[in-house]
Amino acid sequence: MPHPLQPVAVLLGGGVESTALVRRFLAERRPVIPVHLHCGLIWDDCESRSVRRFCTSLAAPALAPLVEIRLPLNGFLPEHWAVTGRNVPRAGASAADLEIPLRNLTLMSFAIHSVKSGEVATLAVGTTADNCYRDGSRAYFDKCEELLSLEAGRTVKVLTPLIRLNKTQVIRAADPAILALSFSCVDPQGDSHCGQCIKCGRRQAAFRSAGVPDPTVYASL
Repeated sequence: MPHPLQPVAVLLGGGVESTALVRRFLAERRPVIPVHLHCGLIWDDCESRSVRRFCTSLAAPALAPLVEIRLPLNGFLPEHWAVTGRNVPRAGASAADLEIPLRNLTLMSFAIHSVKSGEVATLAVGTTADNCYRDGSRAYFDKCEELLSLEAGRTVKVLTPLIRLNKTQVIRAADPAILALSFSCVDPQGDSHCGQCIKCGRRQAAFRSAGVPDPTVYASL
């Protein structure tokens, strides 16, 4: 097992799960390196601003400066709705409509280089039991550890502390102040959640199921 004070790079997308992970590791007095990947998708500018606000609000000695990586995917996904903004999946749409090919592998491949010291590079991903995609299982992350270790030339560990929990359970256990700073929308209106997209629909449903007041500002309901 890694030393408890070894830095962990948290893949920070700004959602309920990844923000909860940052708060959790800081509460354990573990150094955290927040890593955000901007892929040029239609929500990324808004998401980046939200992540910066979150890191500023949570400033602590154990929280390293935000690592922001720009990796435009418009050439790889030229016709995907996440690039074009056309036919954005709305609340109630199939989970398959939300999938971004190679998402987790891309995020982890770049994030490992933010952990520059130590024999072990430790990453943390906020995937939950709600993740139905091929890249969301523990078996997938185990294989990624092998591949990323070969690529990095040192041991890479991928932590998935929330993988047995669903979004509702994460919300129930989270600090309300952290929930208010989280962001999860694929069609933001300015700096606000749209209130109509598939991610907003899931967010609203999870807060209702958790019985926790939803602090989110939605442009439309």
